[in-house]
This record gives sequence, C-alpha cells and structure tokens, in this order.
Amino acid sequence: MNPSKTKKFMYVCRRAPYGTIYAFEAMELMLMGSAFGQDISVAFIDDGIYQLAKYQDPASIGMKQFTKGFKALPDFDIGKLYVEEESLNSRGLVKSDLIEIPMDDLENAIEFVPAEKLSELIAQQDVLLQF
Repeated sequence: MNPSKTKKFMYVCRRAPYGTIYAFEAMELMLMGSAFGQDISVAFIDDGIYQLAKYQDPASIGMKQFTKGFKALPDFDIGKLYVEEESLNSRGLVKSDLIEIPMDDLENAIEFVPAEKLSELIAQQDVLLQF
C-alpha cells in the first residue's frame, strides 16, 4: 500500500446536535481531516439529520449554535454531503426543513439518498468514523 495515497473518509453523523459532544467533535475532525488532504464525505442519518435543521436555538440550553458551520464545509473541500431519505421521512421532516449548503457548481451540496445507496457509498470508504 502506498502511504501517500489519499484515503476516503466518511463521517457518519447519527446523533442530535446538542446534548452530547459528538456532533461538535465530528465537525472539528472533518475540518482537521480536510487540512491533511483526505477525501472526505459526510452522511447524516438517524437523529444526525437534526444537525442540518433550520431554526435551531440552543441558547435556551446554554449552548452555542455550531451547526451553521456546516455551510462552510465546501470552503474546506468537503462537498460530498448525504442525508438518508428514510431518516428524514421517519422524523416528519422534508428537504426544505434543512439548511442549504451552497457549492460553486451546485445549488445545494447536500444529496438526499435512499438507505441502499448510502450503504453502497459507505462500502466504498477506506475509513468510517461514526458519531
């Protein structure tokens, strides 16, 4: 194996944005990974899709809203973002309930995919990190 080869990392965000440190730490690691030139993609499934929800106000629980930082991910060459459609639907959410993450050539960097396709994408990764 060539040690200089770029690895494919996928961050799987499964937890709600507040109440634990997982979501915040995932974002921090994504940004660090991009600094090392890794091929990074991010999947939001289960309660992790709430990380992309519009109209969050965590001030009532004494926390800062860090999730607006997702809009900057394309600036760090992190533009492969996936939301599992089944997770979105089972929580009674629709695409318009989530923030848009603009990219240069796309209206929205977020791709909404069925679980089966997401499983295929996960299988293509070298490293899988779940939060």
